[in-house]
Amino acid sequence: MLGKEHPHTQESVSDLAEMFRNKASSPSAMSSNATPLQAAAKGGHLEVVQFLINQGADVNQAPERIGGRTALQVASEAGCLSVVQLLLKHHGNVNENPASYSGKTALQAAAGNGHLEVARLLLEHGADVNANTATYGHSRTALQAASEGGHLEVVRLLLERGADVNAGGTTCSFGRTALQAASAGGHLEVVRLLLKQGANDNAEVRRHGRTALQAASDGRHLKVVGLLLERNADFNF
Repeated sequence: MLGKEHPHTQESVSDLAEMFRNKASSPSAMSSNATPLQAAAKGGHLEVVQFLINQGADVNQAPERIGGRTALQVASEAGCLSVVQLLLKHHGNVNENPASYSGKTALQAAAGNGHLEVARLLLEHGADVNANTATYGHSRTALQAASEGGHLEVVRLLLERGADVNAGGTTCSFGRTALQAASAGGHLEVVRLLLKQGANDNAEVRRHGRTALQAASDGRHLKVVGLLLERNADFNF
């Protein structure tokens, strides 16, 4: 489901204009970790986003190192399609690198929350379906993120656009493949699709990871366990 867009009254925009004229703030920075533009994009406040851009806000302001998002990344994560469209119109970088700790590209952010139309739009604008993940923290490729959330249609779209079905777990010790992620969540149809597309059911795991069969077994996902065993997953691994 797409995130809600929140229209603002002319009065609220006028108040913002007065605030900037008085230099009480800046269109590119604020005291919290997010810029005003990033904050407005997160909330789906289309009119405010347009106003801030008109005032000179940096559409591609780099995210905070820890968990930050660019305006496009945070709008994509929230599923705010109209805001995403506006930011792309103003040259939002669809492949901006994620924050080093728990960051996400715009596509990874949209995919993880199941925002199909946003993901489709980003891909149409050149989003890298196999973009690198954040170096640290909970980081997933777009396919891993969509699989973890059980978002079947997003998974299907990403596979159609060339997502690597066997991309390894990320550099962090909790990384997992798309199949391992889907199996852990008990997402049977996603597991079925990934296997059909050649997912390795015995892929190696990272230090705190689990094989697909281990993850499904731990979660008591009987149907997924049965499907993996039909595909000769190694139950002694």
